Amino acid sequence: MSRLFFVLCLITAFATAASSEPLVFHASTSGRRTLDHGEGGGNPFASALVEILGRTEMRLAEFPVALRTLTVEKSKGRQSPDVPKAVSPEDWKLVPQQPGEKRTALVLVVSDYRRSGEQSLSGAEHDAHRVTEALGKAGFVITEPALNLDLSNMRRKLADFAAASADFDAAVIYTTGHGVESNGAVYLIPGDYPTQEGNTALAAKALPLIEIANAARAKRVNLVFYGGCRDDPYSK
Repeated sequence: MSRLFFVLCLITAFATAASSEPLVFHASTSGRRTLDHGEGGGNPFASALVEILGRTEMRLAEFPVALRTLTVEKSKGRQSPDVPKAVSPEDWKLVPQQPGEKRTALVLVVSDYRRSGEQSLSGAEHDAHRVTEALGKAGFVITEPALNLDLSNMRRKLADFAAASADFDAAVIYTTGHGVESNGAVYLIPGDYPTQEGNTALAAKALPLIEIANAARAKRVNLVFYGGCRDDPYSK
């Protein structure tokens, strides 16, 4: 019995220490594009998030509908976010931060696409700074946004965040840039992506959203916000 009790204790300890499954919020539905400029000077999805972070209270149970409704309103119907159908824990508050709760965030944005020949995204850079500021005011430990890193340095930044966020109660990742959805997978496109190779280079030279999401490893709540497009222009 004592050995069984010891094993059960280990299982319980592991479950307690394990991170919560990340909840991923997309700025648009599958196959649709997003706006780089709109109300607030950037993506309406970012504008909606910033506004909600500035409220006096927002429970997780109410947050997906609020984010979707505000984004549709701010984009004049041109964007309808894809949000989780179920969230947990429902009573967790995005705002205000609760006493003793430890929060952290990473803002990972690509806006400079001169090397790839794609159009650069000034709105995405604007969003990086205002989302960073809004998250900081909402109690998330965050420094400067990670802007225009190459693929290897984005992966290094994500690995660092994964290790650090495991010590927090709640974690947020906000990421945007040019994006592609191909065969059901969403990718963030680095600034030096070889566009002449089409979507054949995605697996080797782009960053899968699932990889970004898996870097959020806080104990209680992990939220991932993706502001990029979900069409597949490279397949044409």
